[in-house]
Amino acid sequence: MKTLLLTTFVCFALTTDVAQSGVDTLKGTADIEDCHIYGYSNCNSEQTGEECRRFNSGGLTFFRIGNVSTKPHRALIKIPGWDGIIPDSSKFLIYCAYENDGNDRKIFLYPLTKQIFEGTEVAALVGDYPDPDSGATWNHAWLDAGDSDSLSWTTSGGDYITDVACTTTVSDTGQYFAFEQFNRILNYWDTSGNDYGFILINENAFPVNTARKTFRSTESSTGLSPMVLLYTTDTTESTSGRRRKITVLKNSES
Repeated sequence: MKTLLLTTFVCFALTTDVAQSGVDTLKGTADIEDCHIYGYSNCNSEQTGEECRRFNSGGLTFFRIGNVSTKPHRALIKIPGWDGIIPDSSKFLIYCAYENDGNDRKIFLYPLTKQIFEGTEVAALVGDYPDPDSGATWNHAWLDAGDSDSLSWTTSGGDYITDVACTTTVSDTGQYFAFEQFNRILNYWDTSGNDYGFILINENAFPVNTARKTFRSTESSTGLSPMVLLYTTDTTESTSGRRRKITVLKNSES
C-alpha cells in the first residue's frame, strides 16, 4: 500500500509541474517587423553618393546579412508583439534559406538606440527613391519623400550599443539558427525603456567577402519566418518585470 501511495504522489507532482510551464511563440507580421538595408552605392543612381543606401526593403520576403565583396547587408528587427513581461528564458530564431558559399558566419544581435520604421518597399536592388513613409535605409532610421520628415542615423548602417549582445553561428541552409539568451535584450529594453528593436550584423572577419546569408522574413509565405520563443515555468501573471510602454512618433527619439 505504501508503494502505491508513493507512486500516485510522484505522478501527481510531475503532472502539476508540466501544467505550470510553457512557451509563448511570437511570429508573423503582427508580432515581428523586419527590413533589409544595404551599405553600397552601385544601384540605379537616384542621388549622388547614396543610391542603394537610400533603399528600403521592409516588404521583401527575405533579408540578408553579410558581405559580398564590399557590399554589406544588415537586418533591422522590431518585436511589437512582446507584452513587456520578462520570461524565464527566451531565444530569437531566423531561418537560413540561401548562402553565397559554405563558409560559417557569426552574426551579432545588438539593441538599436533609435526608433525605426519597417517600411513597405517590395523590390530589391533597384535603388529607387522610397515612397513616402517608406522606412529604414542604410543612412536613415526612416526616410520619407523629400527628406521633409526623415531621421538620419548618427552613424550610417544603424545606431546601436554593443554592451548587450547575442550571437549565433550560421553554418548551413534549410534550418533555423537561434540567438540564445535573448533575455539579455528583453532586460535591456525593460530597464532602459528603449525597446526600439535590434540590428543583425555579420562578424567583420575573413572571409568577409564571401559569407552573405539570406533569411526568410516575416513577409514570407513559407511559414519559416523569424520568431521569438518565450519560456516560462509559472503561468501566474505578475505585474513585475513589465517595461514602461512607450509610443514614439516620427521626429521624436523618446
